[in-house]
Amino acid sequence: MKTRDKIIQASIALFNEQGERNVTTNHIAAHLGISPGNLYYHFRNKEDIILSIYEEYARNLLPDTFPKVSSDVKPLDAIILYMDAVFQMLLKFRFFYSNLPVLLDKNPSLREKYVEVQHSIAERVSQLLISLRNANIINFQDEELPDMVSILRIINTFWVSFYQTQNIDNEINDSVFYQGVLKILVILRPYTTEAAMPELLKARDMYQQRCKDAQQEACLS
Repeated sequence: MKTRDKIIQASIALFNEQGERNVTTNHIAAHLGISPGNLYYHFRNKEDIILSIYEEYARNLLPDTFPKVSSDVKPLDAIILYMDAVFQMLLKFRFFYSNLPVLLDKNPSLREKYVEVQHSIAERVSQLLISLRNANIINFQDEELPDMVSILRIINTFWVSFYQTQNIDNEINDSVFYQGVLKILVILRPYTTEAAMPELLKARDMYQQRCKDAQQEACLS
């Protein structure tokens, strides 16, 4: 692995473990056993590292997160796959979601890139919801679509931050992300058609069990 890539991966790990605000470029260099000068050869400062991390995040998020409904992928399975993919992205880049407004304020280039990616995500979520409606999985009026997209994206983007502000023990583990998925299913339930309700409840039960298992595992560790 090239030094630049090692710096990015080490930064992600340290930011997740210790919080981005508590990690300096000197910490990252020491963790890797390289000189600060070697790090600055690849990145001008910590904000430059974070921008590169987000670019990697965006490259992973956009191609992989939105499965297309087809004969091989049933509509409800598509949204389950979407939530699983978002879960994986949140897990890998969780530091970013924990401090998002501050990170964007400190880095105009990051904000510009973030807004660009988010517009693309909003369009893809809209397409996914429309495909679910076309498949008679959910039912909504056209004028409701923008608000539905916004609510789903709010949960995806800020659930981790909300959780951390509501609990004394704010450690992030798998159960936290599964709780976020369950919130999305609660939002979708009033729109779910009678024919599709058994599948949605099955998905809910699956994530409730995953959440329970993850909580038990966290207690044992």
